[in-house]
Amino acid sequence: MVAIKTSEKNNDKRKAILDASLKLFCNKCFQDTSTASISQEANVATGTLFLYFENKETLVNELYLECKDEFSAYLEKDIETNLTFKTKLKHIWEKGIEWRINNPDKLKFMMQFSTSPYITKMTKDKALTRFTLLNVIVKEGIISKEISASDEELLTAMLAGYLHTSASFLMEKVSDKRFKKWKEEAFDYIWRGIH
Repeated sequence: MVAIKTSEKNNDKRKAILDASLKLFCNKCFQDTSTASISQEANVATGTLFLYFENKETLVNELYLECKDEFSAYLEKDIETNLTFKTKLKHIWEKGIEWRINNPDKLKFMMQFSTSPYITKMTKDKALTRFTLLNVIVKEGIISKEISASDEELLTAMLAGYLHTSASFLMEKVSDKRFKKWKEEAFDYIWRGIH
């Protein structure tokens, strides 16, 4: 990426390019989204896009990391106010559902591109290192003997899978009158399964 002077105006243009890319990548496939269409949607000159992102591949990788970072930061916010493993896990569950509801395009983008060949191994590795919260609280729960597990890596993977699968189910049922009940039941199932 070409280095540019940082200013509020520059950050606004970068954000406009990322927002436009998110919209277009969600509505079209990667191949059908040109840098010219991104620039037009962002209301910037095509040359301006290349001041921030070397090419479309760099742009999609940066957008992927931004979405992952935002999701991770949302989950981490105020987690320290929870004192037990159970309340920390419930915090992650509640905040994860909340973020997904409030950010459907970012969720769709992350799901579409999580297995895409356009997302580099380096980007995937960076995303993993930035999202360690679940692993940390599982380790704390094992150490404090709030949960019994012989392997934190296995339990973290299983919890992540369960949280993702049940959240995906719930996202399709947001307008259903049973949504709140199902959300509580889903957490109860996971807690009974590990406690």
